[in-house]
Amino acid sequence: MHLRNSSEAYGWAAIALHWISAAGVTTLYFLGDAMEEAPDRIAKAAARDTHVAVGMLFFTFLLARLLWSLSQTHPRPLERRRWLQIVAFVVQGLFLLMIAVLIVTGPLAEWSAPRPLNLFGWFSIPSPFPARMEWLHELAGEAHELAGKLFWPLVILHVAGALKHLVIDRDRTVQRMLWVRK
Repeated sequence: MHLRNSSEAYGWAAIALHWISAAGVTTLYFLGDAMEEAPDRIAKAAARDTHVAVGMLFFTFLLARLLWSLSQTHPRPLERRRWLQIVAFVVQGLFLLMIAVLIVTGPLAEWSAPRPLNLFGWFSIPSPFPARMEWLHELAGEAHELAGKLFWPLVILHVAGALKHLVIDRDRTVQRMLWVRK
């Protein structure tokens, strides 16, 4: 197995970071949903703290994935119609935009409360705001929620594209993200 990407395939590091990212997004979505469904303030606060802590951990994987991706060769795209290349490019761009919005608005919603970002009690990042900023808290919270909801249609398009490659095209697109070729 190769650690690094080549012009033909992704390396195991890129594959692992891709799937960790997918698991992280899914986990954070369900933790956010649990926070909204919490029966009382104590349960809501506990769910929020877990969501924030997992989000902080997940951010380190996203940062690692971004840095790794920037340092690597990208496999050549497989043959496909021009309009499908454009759709894939737009979906990937929107994924990155939604992730950026979530990464910015999540901490802003917490800090504008003002609450520190707490990583499982190991350490905290204090709020840069001395007092509650209601307008920013509301704006960041609404943007965070909207970006989370807009993320799922993109996931569906992404999975549909992968299934198309696997079932209809029968090309190596999905294979390149599931295992490393020798």
